[in-house]
Amino acid sequence: MAFQEALQKVLRLEGGLKLHRNPTENFETYAGIYRKAHPDWEGWEWIDRGKEPPFKLVENFYYENFYKPFEEVKSEKIRDLLFETSVNLGIRQTLKLAQRILGLKADGILGPKTLSALNSANPEEFIKDFTLARIAFYTALADENPKRYAVYLRGWINRALEVLSWVS
Repeated sequence: MAFQEALQKVLRLEGGLKLHRNPTENFETYAGIYRKAHPDWEGWEWIDRGKEPPFKLVENFYYENFYKPFEEVKSEKIRDLLFETSVNLGIRQTLKLAQRILGLKADGILGPKTLSALNSANPEEFIKDFTLARIAFYTALADENPKRYAVYLRGWINRALEVLSWVS
């Protein structure tokens, strides 16, 4: 799946090109871009003027922040899985999950050892193990802080399973 196709799938998971506020957050989100985490995104200037940002700003944001770091991952399925997961969890947490699956030190950095292990991994096995680890991560997060995260658990699990269906 090329970046454009992967981006369209991610945007569907994120609710499309819409401005909204999640129940436990104090800042708005547009097309999955959370203002608190990304206050310098150029699209906020458009939104603050009551206009819809050009799609190119959304596209560039996702490419630069979440897809480009994984471009050297040879398996398109693994690359797309890591791209989508990083949109939801962030790059560091996504890499920590991947590194644990691969038996590496979980430092959240995509260095030569992690890249080599990703490129040597059996895609089907990695995808299965990663998805299970991702669901376990979400469950632990909701268990540790149910007031804040329990409301999201079912959606997170459904998201992980939806992505599994793309890459399997």
